[in-house]
Amino acid sequence: MDFLEHLLHEEKLARHQRKQAMYTRMAAFPAVKTFEEYDFTFATGAPQKQIQSLRSLIFIERNENIVLLGPSGVGKTHLAIAMGYEAVRAGIKVRFTTAADLLLQLSTAQR
Repeated sequence: MDFLEHLLHEEKLARHQRKQAMYTRMAAFPAVKTFEEYDFTFATGAPQKQIQSLRSLIFIERNENIVLLGPSGVGKTHLAIAMGYEAVRAGIKVRFTTAADLLLQLSTAQR
């Protein structure tokens, strides 16, 4: 019975890994960025506690939106990708896009 349990466990793990890989590809992240890689000493605009609370993805459960605002180069894209990557790890489908691409898609769809 141990062999069968081990085999089923390995199959479940392999399926989970394939699902995460597929969700990561579908998300179209320009690069993999994580919360672990984020430099909190560089970006002083947002409190570390607030940024870490985003990692819990509670805003998704509450059906809330998040808007990241700030000057160029402070890590908005890094945080957006990190949140998306956390969601993928949690088995949630995501899609990364920039504001410029989103406006272009909306403009094209409106025509």
